[in-house]
Amino acid sequence: MQGRAARRAGGSGNAPLVGRRDALQEIERVLDAAAGGYGFLAVVGEPGAGKTRLLNELADGAIARKLPFAAGRAAEFEQEMPFGAVVDALDDRLEEHTLGLPAGARRLLGTVFPALADLTGEPAVASPDSHVARYQLHRTVRHLLEDLAEPSGLVLILDDLHWADDATIELLDHLVRHPPRARVLVAVAYRPAQASPRLMALVDAAGPQGVRVTVDPLTQSEVRELLGPDMSHAQCEALFKASGGNPFYLEALAKMADGAAPVAGNGLDRHWEKGVANLTEVPPAVRAALQVELSALPPHALQMARGAAVAADVFEPELAAVAAEMEPGEALAALDVLTAHDVVRAAPGGRFRFRHPLVRHVAYASTAAGWRIAAHSRV
Repeated sequence: MQGRAARRAGGSGNAPLVGRRDALQEIERVLDAAAGGYGFLAVVGEPGAGKTRLLNELADGAIARKLPFAAGRAAEFEQEMPFGAVVDALDDRLEEHTLGLPAGARRLLGTVFPALADLTGEPAVASPDSHVARYQLHRTVRHLLEDLAEPSGLVLILDDLHWADDATIELLDHLVRHPPRARVLVAVAYRPAQASPRLMALVDAAGPQGVRVTVDPLTQSEVRELLGPDMSHAQCEALFKASGGNPFYLEALAKMADGAAPVAGNGLDRHWEKGVANLTEVPPAVRAALQVELSALPPHALQMARGAAVAADVFEPELAAVAAEMEPGEALAALDVLTAHDVVRAAPGGRFRFRHPLVRHVAYASTAAGWRIAAHSRV
């Protein structure tokens, strides 16, 4: 049993999974515990850390144990769709199976799942708004999961929940406080800097059944292992320093260096600055991911990001505002948006920095050539 997103979300494919032994062991323990009842797993890490890869390992572990699983993900551009990630995971499953739920429950679930609305022959309507109606809906979804978990159990995998709508988080909060009476494991992944407080509190609200796996950056020795023996010690050190141990960005920077990363004496940072305008050096998958992220910003925030990219990797808000041709008040409001989206982060001395130089790279390259020249002349 798999949702539309079940296997499409893979990140690293067959690439070696380096530096994740503790996380994999925790996932194995969680899967073993799922045989005894409800569990909740949160995989937490920055963009590119490998959260989706670990969720895929979880799915593989479920398959090895003959545990049915369904997977979905929240989408940045679908945050107005209630229960989006849950629908993504389960709707196909509901099309394929007849459920042993009462007709009233099926009608209520039809307000959420298009597949059930089709089966009942009634058009889907808006989800209930009152507290009582929402509680009834949450309770019915819990019974749905219990039904789907028979007879073999169920692993429900929900990725990218930092983009999830409020209805999804409210449902998950209900499930951790009123767990399904079945072998149901709910596994979620999200970016901590963009997650709501309620989402981050779920694993603690789950009590003893809640497990958090934090996906940290790779260490320098793990970076050497991932890059392999063809990279010299100096090259590995330079790439580690530039990537911050982020696997996604590490791979991108290694490819930018075209197999010949500069030695520490030359400095990868200088190589970066020389190539900052050359977007073709960024691997397509990395470029596309960051372009999508930036395109979701409101226009004034994107303009501020572009001005900041012209200013510096670590920049003063006033200088970025000048580059972007923005009034101080508007620039500070845009900076709040950029911080909330984890595009930039606070740095010492009242300055800010991009989350990673690659983010600045793509923001810089997204500007028109004439605008970029004018922005440089302003600063």
